[in-house]
Amino acid sequence: MFKNILIIGFGLIGSSIARGALKAKITNQILVYDKDKTVKNRLKKAKFKKVQYFSSVSEAIKNANFIVICTPVLQYEGIFKYLKNNNNITTIVTDVGSTKSNIVKLYNDSYKNDFKFVPSHPIAGTEKSGLEHGFAELFHDRYNIICPVGNKKNKSITIVKDFWRKLGMQVDIMSAKKHDKILGLTSHLPHLIAYSLVLTAMKKEKTMKSSIVKYSAGGFRDFTRITENNPNFWRDVFLVNQNIIHDFSKSFISEMKKLNLEMKQKKSSLLLSKLEKTRKVRKSIIKAKMAGKFIPND
Repeated sequence: MFKNILIIGFGLIGSSIARGALKAKITNQILVYDKDKTVKNRLKKAKFKKVQYFSSVSEAIKNANFIVICTPVLQYEGIFKYLKNNNNITTIVTDVGSTKSNIVKLYNDSYKNDFKFVPSHPIAGTEKSGLEHGFAELFHDRYNIICPVGNKKNKSITIVKDFWRKLGMQVDIMSAKKHDKILGLTSHLPHLIAYSLVLTAMKKEKTMKSSIVKYSAGGFRDFTRITENNPNFWRDVFLVNQNIIHDFSKSFISEMKKLNLEMKQKKSSLLLSKLEKTRKVRKSIIKAKMAGKFIPND
């Protein structure tokens, strides 16, 4: 499908794309650029085959046939500048960013005549980070959202859709605004809550004499798994999508206050009704095969 694929930012997602693309024979060569200079040696240790590392992003872009940006979203502007100055105008660029409105605006305002760009977001990952944890099957049966910057029937969109489908994904088309609102609730807010809960526990840890870590129950363990994600990615997501996250945070805090009041007032039937309703959401997620896997001893 492609002579080569350049992956800018070679962590969990980038390395999984590389493994998947080679396994599915989408390309015969992966080009890699990452500003973390340890990546070169880590690639050797991981025994990646058909992978060429570049120490210069400009040189990497000049040699690329297809480009996937896999960096934190606030790094895109710098990468776009390199693409403008070094990219072949026929080369298609896509990405994996968790926010889209800011990226679409950046591209349309300043770069739409410089290179072909199809924003996409593969909703896949684990709590691990780093190229060592990538695997080819990461994207199997997961959803990818494409947020077009122009005509939805553009040939570049068809090529990017085919790329993600060959990696095993189901692809949907959505506006950037709708994407950021949905992911703000289903992904960004839960991560913010997880970080907040762990920070709360950290403050209580000394007074509870290490009991929190020692007796961590399943619920708390699941929250700590979320906070193991790459902090650079999530700092950028929180800063970029702050308005939507803030609005959902207010709704969440309001619901928490209601539950606290109902507990205090011992409204048993009302509490039970609410708890039963939330189980239905979980069951629908399982039915949609989006529940993921839980490894108790990991």
